Amino acid sequence: MMKKSKAQTRRMIVQIASLALALGFLALVIRGTNYSIHEACPYALVCFGLSGSTFLRLGGWAIAGMVVFGFAMLVYTIFQGRKFCAWLCPLGTVQELLFSLRGKSYRMKHRSPLYVERKLAFLKYLILLITIVLTLLGFNYLFIRLCPFYSLSLLPKLFAPGILVLGIVLLISCFSDRVWCRFLCPYAALMNIFQWLGDTVGIQRKKIRRNLERCTDCGLCSLNCPMNINIAENEFVQDRNCIHCGLCAESCPKPGTYTEERECENQPRS
Repeated sequence: MMKKSKAQTRRMIVQIASLALALGFLALVIRGTNYSIHEACPYALVCFGLSGSTFLRLGGWAIAGMVVFGFAMLVYTIFQGRKFCAWLCPLGTVQELLFSLRGKSYRMKHRSPLYVERKLAFLKYLILLITIVLTLLGFNYLFIRLCPFYSLSLLPKLFAPGILVLGIVLLISCFSDRVWCRFLCPYAALMNIFQWLGDTVGIQRKKIRRNLERCTDCGLCSLNCPMNINIAENEFVQDRNCIHCGLCAESCPKPGTYTEERECENQPRS
């Protein structure tokens, strides 16, 4: 087994710590303490941030704090990309762990065709739109029960539809990497939109850069990307779905080929 790099070891430590905190908080909720699971979810920004009156009904300040955190992460994404997904998201970590059980060879042999990836990419934006509209209309409770994270807090008293959604996502994650992140997560869609806004106004965010002189065009970077991005297509990874996990650099046979930079730090825009 190949030894993990220091960068991947650091990421794994942060992931495990974040997952442990989430599970600990979930245990408090299930035990009946005065917490809402939404107090640990950045998508509370949409679920409740668009409806101020909900704060008072659910205990207010803690959820308001998570709304602020959710917005802060979106602003962070404009400059640094979707690092939240690869470093902090508990569901992302669980998906990654499940798929890693299949081994690296499985990942490289079982890739979704890029045309399928593009066709399914709109789903998370559709889910984002539906949740925003329902929240603005005061019907956010209709989709909250489908939330995989929230539904866990209802156990063991109530089996919510979200448990079924979570089960399906985790099952598929054993065969296809980060399905929730790639196709279904509305917060991921929101982060992509904020990246687009940053690009539109000319903000240079950090991207994964491939050193063309060092690269041997072996293609291992693309084959090992959990977001199924064609890493070797350009010098800089332009795809906003990049989560900066660093697995492209980890899989590269020539250390130092991949770095994280802004385009303007090396060359002017063409």
